[in-house]
Amino acid sequence: MLLAGLSLGACKKDEPAVVLRRDGALGAQRCSGRPGPKNRLNPVLQRPFDGQYPVYRLFDHDLPEPRAVDSKRESDTELTWCGLVALGLDDGSTGYAFGLPMDTPVLSAADGEVVSAGVKAPWACARTHRIVDDEQWVEVRHDGLGGVGFLTRYSALSKVVVTSGDKVVAGQRLGLSGQSRCARLPALEFEVLRLTDTRTGRPAVVDPYGWDGPGPDPWAESEHGVRSDWLWIDGEAPTLKSSK
Repeated sequence: MLLAGLSLGACKKDEPAVVLRRDGALGAQRCSGRPGPKNRLNPVLQRPFDGQYPVYRLFDHDLPEPRAVDSKRESDTELTWCGLVALGLDDGSTGYAFGLPMDTPVLSAADGEVVSAGVKAPWACARTHRIVDDEQWVEVRHDGLGGVGFLTRYSALSKVVVTSGDKVVAGQRLGLSGQSRCARLPALEFEVLRLTDTRTGRPAVVDPYGWDGPGPDPWAESEHGVRSDWLWIDGEAPTLKSSK
């Protein structure tokens, strides 16, 4: 794969990501809020918040959830949807972290049914070496959406205003943004999973921005992975800009 191995310099974990220029067969461009020429379009999601906020973490196409795929990988990089190698960020990110201030309304990205709401099961934060046992989240299942069905996850909430079994519509408030005990800054953790037509037959995380990098998408080719399509309705994609 032809990649631009670019560093974020002094950028540390949890600090806003710097979206760098990528040069290659597709020309110099930046990861942006618009689909690229290689994207497959399946526009079904709207932005899960009003306005635009900085991005702190990006979906890692170089095998998200590395502990489930290769527990020995520890490179602290993310391979972004437009083919940039971003250094100094959490390896294996399964979604996006947007810098919403505390108690900003978090909205459903599409019509669906709430399948989980409340406090997450306890999990170990490798960054702080602490057990996080009070993080609130919401999961919404969107059966048949885009012909394949998706599940959206909204984590690190300070408050949840829906319950499991609720039917919700796109743009409906699910809760308020907060701050995980595994992070130094308030942020909404947003993830998307594809429900059907996956290689394993189980839900698999996807990048709602799709793939527009040089060469094939490593995640789509992984035995655990699946193809990522551009899922944003026109004008709804959050811009991928840092606060710097």
